[in-house]
Amino acid sequence: MRPSEMFIALFMIGLGACTGGGASSAQDDHRRAIPVEVGAHGYTPGEVSATAGEEVRLVFTRTSDEGCGQQLVFPDLNLRRDLPLGEAVPVDITMPVSGTVAFTCGMGMYRGSVVVR
Repeated sequence: MRPSEMFIALFMIGLGACTGGGASSAQDDHRRAIPVEVGAHGYTPGEVSATAGEEVRLVFTRTSDEGCGQQLVFPDLNLRRDLPLGEAVPVDITMPVSGTVAFTCGMGMYRGSVVVR
């Protein structure tokens, strides 16, 4: 397991503890966690897929201080998050019936998406 994956796993366990039911909290059981690394050259993976109507938790972890990955923007959702270096930042979304949910860095140079399949 890569260090970033270990960090995400530990974060998710801690998140469950904060919601009062451990990692198996009924509130979180239905969300699929999708880790996304934010490096010096963009998002890895740059595209992920989900089914129509699926509730997903994208977990962004910035692993480099280089580049413009300090902010995360979901333009169509009017959502913006700061991405502190080395910290996992969860973003919960519900997928539309069809199409793509795009995300970018604060400057629009890094681009990624969640695609309905």
